[in-house]
Amino acid sequence: MNFRRKSTVGWSIGNILLDLTGGVLNFGQMGVQSIDQHTLVNFYGNIGKTLLSLETVFFDVLFIIQHYVLYPVKRDENGKAIISERVAPLIRPSDKPEEDSV
Repeated sequence: MNFRRKSTVGWSIGNILLDLTGGVLNFGQMGVQSIDQHTLVNFYGNIGKTLLSLETVFFDVLFIIQHYVLYPVKRDENGKAIISERVAPLIRPSDKPEEDSV
């Protein structure tokens, strides 16, 4: 949807940044535990945790690139954001009014 609209207007980057922080700190935790235990079993012993962290970091980086590099917010000379696009609703109302089923 972001590619089609060429914009990321309408969603918060804050949640993505928090999610990325969690994924990176998870790797940090496994790294510190591996150093302490002198083994890499924390990475391959719990493959679900490792793969979930990799997936989280991958998609968060993808969203961050979309938000800051590919589709940045356009600003005027005063530094205020210009939102020139009209955002269409994701679900279009039908032509027929629905009857109340009570």
